[in-house]
Amino acid sequence: MKYIIGVDGGATKTEAVAYSLEDQELSEGYSGFGNIILDFDKAVKNIIKAIQQCINKLEEQDGQGECLCIYLGIAGIEVSDNLEKVETLLKEKFGCKVQGFHDAQLAHAAILKGEDGIITISGTGSVSYGLYKGKQARTGGWGHILGDEGSGYAIALAAFKRMTIEEDSGWVRSKLTQTILSKLNSDQVNDIRDFIYSASKGEIAAYAPIVVELAKASEINSVNILKQAGKDLAIMTERLYKKLGINEPVNIGVNGSILSKVDIVRKEFSSSLERDLDSINIIAEDISATKGACYLNRKQRLCHPER
Repeated sequence: MKYIIGVDGGATKTEAVAYSLEDQELSEGYSGFGNIILDFDKAVKNIIKAIQQCINKLEEQDGQGECLCIYLGIAGIEVSDNLEKVETLLKEKFGCKVQGFHDAQLAHAAILKGEDGIITISGTGSVSYGLYKGKQARTGGWGHILGDEGSGYAIALAAFKRMTIEEDSGWVRSKLTQTILSKLNSDQVNDIRDFIYSASKGEIAAYAPIVVELAKASEINSVNILKQAGKDLAIMTERLYKKLGINEPVNIGVNGSILSKVDIVRKEFSSSLERDLDSINIIAEDISATKGACYLNRKQRLCHPER
């Protein structure tokens, strides 16, 4: 059986899924972060691990199979010579064609089914990517130091910053501050400095669910942080809309745990766009970004058997 593999590698995890040439999901594999900017060698090991799991499961099921192409959607792959390096490493490892893209391109193909439009992603990080009449562009995606507005990381960091404002102002500690300190096993706000300046991007972003849960209970600081995240993501999307020169109705897909699953963020995002842009259609389909491999394969015809 001939198949292709789609790989989605972000700041927290890597997912690999094998698909038949008829788009049927065949097997999957998972591992740690795939963002090669964070740590190139470890990210590549994680990517290989997820792909190998995927292949092993398929071989256990069917005994034989031929992987025609691996489609990589990897955060940071567009930086420097990362694309060439990663493609070469995986071609040598798995002996098949390999095509690399920024992770947003793979998700764009999955959610918009290979058609024109914009996708905005907010998970651990954030980015907007669009295709329009042969032109492609993106906004955001600058990483947690230069950007990542509206992301899980940004939400968590905003919560920590709120703690410093309360401490400096001598205010009574909010429920948000109390809850974060409890998770840190501390009763001193000053202790957050050691955590923030030593923790990884993913470790900081792991505090975003606290903000989400408190917002559900109407904790005002958490609600405001999530609403601001939605507005920031809308601004990123509007910039891309203008950058691409779109002047007609457009599909805007959303992806990532924050935009897909956090109602306050998505509602603020949608209402901001509907207010500022004409004729948009928000698509919030729950689909793996790896499915983009199927649409890219048909569109580019890189890995069809006849080739």
